[in-house]
Amino acid sequence: MRFPQRRLLIRRVELTPPPRPCCLRTTTFSTTAAAASPDRRLLAVLRGCVSPSHLSLGLQVHGRAVTAGLHATDTALQTRLVGMYVLARRFRDAVAVFSSLPRGAAACALPWNWLIRGLTMAGDYRSALLFYLKMWAHPSAPLPDSHTFPYVVKSCAALGAIALGRLVHRTARTLGLDGDMFVGSALIKMYANGGLLWDARQVFDGMAERDCVLWNVMMDGYVKAGSVSSAVELFGDMRASGCEPNFATLACFLSVSATESDLFFGVQLHTLAVKYGLESEVAVANTLVSMYAKCKCLDDGWKLFGLMPRDDLVTWNGMISGCVQNGFVDQALLLFCDMQKSGIRPDSVTLVSLLPALTDLNGFNQGKELHGYIVRNCVHMDVFLVSALVDIYFKCRAVRMAQSVYDSSKAIDVVIGSTMISGYVLNGMSQEAVIMFRYLLEQGIRPNAVAIASVLPACASMAAMKLGQELHSYALKNAYEGRCYVESALMDMYAKCGRLDLSHYIFSKISAKDEVTWNSMISSFAQNGEPEEALNLFREMCMEGVKYSNVTISSVLSACASLPAIYYGKEIHGVVIKGPIRADLFAESALIDMYGKCGNLEWAHRVFESMPEKNEVSWNSIIASYGAYGLVKESVSLLRHMQEEGFKADHVTFLALVSACAHAGQVQEGLRLFRCMTEEYQIAPRMEHFACMVDLYSRAGKLDKAMELIVDMPFKPDAGIWGALLHACRVHRNVELAEIASQELFKLDPHNSGYYVLMSNINAVAGRWDGVSKVRRLMKDTKVQKIPGYSWVDVNNTSHLFVAADKSHPDSEDIYMSLKSILLELREEGYIPMPDLCCPTHLDSSTQVQQQ
Repeated sequence: MRFPQRRLLIRRVELTPPPRPCCLRTTTFSTTAAAASPDRRLLAVLRGCVSPSHLSLGLQVHGRAVTAGLHATDTALQTRLVGMYVLARRFRDAVAVFSSLPRGAAACALPWNWLIRGLTMAGDYRSALLFYLKMWAHPSAPLPDSHTFPYVVKSCAALGAIALGRLVHRTARTLGLDGDMFVGSALIKMYANGGLLWDARQVFDGMAERDCVLWNVMMDGYVKAGSVSSAVELFGDMRASGCEPNFATLACFLSVSATESDLFFGVQLHTLAVKYGLESEVAVANTLVSMYAKCKCLDDGWKLFGLMPRDDLVTWNGMISGCVQNGFVDQALLLFCDMQKSGIRPDSVTLVSLLPALTDLNGFNQGKELHGYIVRNCVHMDVFLVSALVDIYFKCRAVRMAQSVYDSSKAIDVVIGSTMISGYVLNGMSQEAVIMFRYLLEQGIRPNAVAIASVLPACASMAAMKLGQELHSYALKNAYEGRCYVESALMDMYAKCGRLDLSHYIFSKISAKDEVTWNSMISSFAQNGEPEEALNLFREMCMEGVKYSNVTISSVLSACASLPAIYYGKEIHGVVIKGPIRADLFAESALIDMYGKCGNLEWAHRVFESMPEKNEVSWNSIIASYGAYGLVKESVSLLRHMQEEGFKADHVTFLALVSACAHAGQVQEGLRLFRCMTEEYQIAPRMEHFACMVDLYSRAGKLDKAMELIVDMPFKPDAGIWGALLHACRVHRNVELAEIASQELFKLDPHNSGYYVLMSNINAVAGRWDGVSKVRRLMKDTKVQKIPGYSWVDVNNTSHLFVAADKSHPDSEDIYMSLKSILLELREEGYIPMPDLCCPTHLDSSTQVQQQ
């Protein structure tokens, strides 16, 4: 009987019903309302307009009220019009109606509350607070009530205006409203989000009554602040008080157990969900699936997924994400297809979960297919989806596609900017990475810790230490330095810029060092001429109980190869064999390199032959090991075997081969291999290849050919090339070319004492004492100090260092007596000393004798 009355009422006031009249409150269309006055009837209809879909009906009522002259006289009708526009999210119209209210209507708190609520819902928190202040300033405005303060406090929290929030709290306490459930809940959330947990707890403890929502707000505050133990303790108090948890409570703690990968706690929560009959709640079930997936118990997640209704997008997303996190990418792709077959349309969250998995598979084609799906189905391209697409294209080396996705995005934020910077760095485009970082600053986007950690490798690659120091300063000002990934990036930047002291200083300040931090410092020492420090650091890492990985092993083996210290290398080899980790291709390749540089080709070949799988790196390592000892025939034979196995030689392979020819003095074979690289394999020669060719010609005495090659190079020669030529000039006593090479070296590396000493010796041997004086004067003017060369001897796993005429060793008398005896025997065999060819020229010039 009520439905015909509703139709009769609408016909009498000549209004068109909304699209879904059954959504209106049936109580507003009672018989009493039908017999009431016109303004009461219009007010009853307005009370039924509770959503944006009822806006057309509300507009008709507003027009009818204006036509009937009720708009300016009926205070209740005007107030309800403000509420109608707020609920329909027409906030400007709500403000306009509020502004036309007479003074009498403004004396009621309801219109003020409607408007403050509406502005808060619209995200215009400043205007909401402004109206709250106007409410106090208005001469006829009433005092705020329990409906005013929750939205005012929410606006303060959104703006981070905690000081103003405290004033609002004080006002609510004065009016006796701080004990209200809704006001207290808003205050607790404001203080908790602001990190003021003590204040939040004071409000919570002062509440006379606490419902489940209030407990949830306080526990959620603890969780967000990282104080999980306090949240768990409060959860126990909640259950002891007799208040039963709801689905929001369990979902909150299940998220904590998923984040912490705490399966035991998660299972307990699952039991509680069953006990309280909440396991069928979609939010709880979805969080349970996520918890089991993150705790590596995907089988349990699958069981839950099978029991859940398949019409929830979040459920599908949770299961797809769980498969990806556990490495089951094929199953994730099948789920993605099943999801579409069941009629559920994937959203940006689904695609963001899938795209990183395809990147790991190097799935460029699958990535393009998903990109096509996004375009065809008009999926909303939020910042995370744009970042995921950019990331997959960069990792698949499709830089143009990544740039195209970025250019087509409507807006840029720090997430997309950081992804672009990382992608540029990954593809060796360091300058573009720095330009992108500067663009973020120009757009007023504040870089976060991830953006800083992303751009620092670009500074390291360009050796742009000044820019790196500026970024370090920015990280300090914004308290980003305490984050492990930022500190690791800073360490790497300083190390690659030649400041190992600053790199180690940052490392020493880190309180909680993880595996990445240790690896970064060890590799920095190993790659910057401090192998002993790298080994000491590895020992310290093991003593600290930090788990090492194959990356650690590779770095330490590289340090052993640099010393060389075969006994340490053998110990680490034993660790790899007996330890908890199994060596990967790169660690095994590092073993080959270590044995090769330590002179044990037999063991290098054994490791190579025992590898179950080989790649280009392992082939290059064994070829370089043979090539370092001038075994050209064996190296070329290995090249043929490498090609027969289906591996393609790269620039590293040919660098090892040409270097082998230089050591063996086989000029024609080295030239043939160089031409084979450029003509047959179409590999553009790099600076190091030209340095090897210069060394090849120089060792054979063909200095004119070496000079011609330097002149014809497509780029400017570096110190390595001129250094190789200068060494050859010393051996072959070519003073004229030595002058040219030394002048270039003094420009390129003016603080390297070895070049000055070498040029001085060349002049001395030629009898050009004026040249000797000139070089010494230049050293004095440049403030370059000669660093003495040193030699070391490894005896019984102990290194003994010596400089010229050193008598500091406790056994120096016996050592010199043995040397004299050896020299006498050499002279008897016809040896003629040539001191001018034996003087140390570099800091790293050293002679080592290994005694097994």
